[in-house]
Amino acid sequence: MYHHKSKGYQAVPVGFSIAAFVTSFIWAAANSLWGKAFLLFVGFMMMLAAAAAGALLDFPLLALCALAGIVLLPLWAGAQGQQWICDKLESQGYRLVKRINAESASNAINAAKRSEKQQETVSNNKATPQNKPAATFGRDFRDIRDNASPNSNQPPPQDFNARPWKKGR
Repeated sequence: MYHHKSKGYQAVPVGFSIAAFVTSFIWAAANSLWGKAFLLFVGFMMMLAAAAAGALLDFPLLALCALAGIVLLPLWAGAQGQQWICDKLESQGYRLVKRINAESASNAINAAKRSEKQQETVSNNKATPQNKPAATFGRDFRDIRDNASPNSNQPPPQDFNARPWKKGR
């Protein structure tokens, strides 16, 4: 869930984007991701030209490689599509406020607004104990490990970025 002070909330689903996979450069252009749309379009045109050249000039390996590229471009768009939208929102001044599990974007936005109203009510009500954190819709991994409140400025613990599978630490 992303929030901008003047533009409000924006929900971005997590995971593989079926729409980006199926329509790739059209999806990117529809979401104003012009650079990605251009790359995908040019990539498709180059792969189609290479496949046609491979077929016409009797280079089956070139044709097969081009067909593999035609298959991989939509997979790349589907796997990275949601992250591209998140990067675009952050460049526009949005900030990630929380992660919410919801059935739809509108449900997630409504839950974020309810949470914001709850936090305002708790902060305005002096009867609430100060050591109890406000209600949230989830905690990220770092918050669970170091018992910090969400969105705190507390640094992660020393072993947060440790790689136990690496030898010779």
